[in-house]
Amino acid sequence: MTVFISRKLKPDSPLLRWAEETGNAIISRSFLTFAPVAYTPPTDADWWFFYSPRAVEFALRDGIVPPSETKLAAIGGGTALYLGKAAGRVDFSGDGNPARTAEAFLEVAAGQRVFFPRARQSRLSVQKAIADEITVLDAVCYNNMPAPAAAPVNADVYIFTSPLNVAAYVDHQPLAPGARVIAIGPSTGAALEARGIACVWPREASEEKLLSLL
Repeated sequence: MTVFISRKLKPDSPLLRWAEETGNAIISRSFLTFAPVAYTPPTDADWWFFYSPRAVEFALRDGIVPPSETKLAAIGGGTALYLGKAAGRVDFSGDGNPARTAEAFLEVAAGQRVFFPRARQSRLSVQKAIADEITVLDAVCYNNMPAPAAAPVNADVYIFTSPLNVAAYVDHQPLAPGARVIAIGPSTGAALEARGIACVWPREASEEKLLSLL
């Protein structure tokens, strides 16, 4: 079986390990380009909330670190893992589902000041859901732009990791006939379904949960 995923996998990726152990093939490629955007972090936030590993990467660059008294939150397990390695701590982790994560995060952050360093194209899913219950501090720390696929990818299973990756591939190239399609989460799933593509997604947005579907 050949599995395509629309992100560049790290050497310690569970998906790469699974492919090696089972003899299946993995094609990992993002159809996005990324560029840092200069920003000024707040000094008075109670929380920093990260939507993705990319947000962690681009927010915590050039010597920028959250104040020691500020708590750190991640939307899901993959982001939490990256955040823990980059910042040395994670005070809250959601399950990758924006609606459930927003509800759970509000239990610990209601009435507080929450900073969201994010992509320019972010859907703002969590901060919109709880904007009436917190003070939102917002800044774009990186730009993410689609780089449309120039040729089709032949795979038995396609895993899409963001709505932008869906647009960059599906709007320009075909899926292989009979292929199964998996989304990383509900937002990506909605982008696929809006294009008439049936898909499933795990309850939690992580590579481990993707493996359970494979």
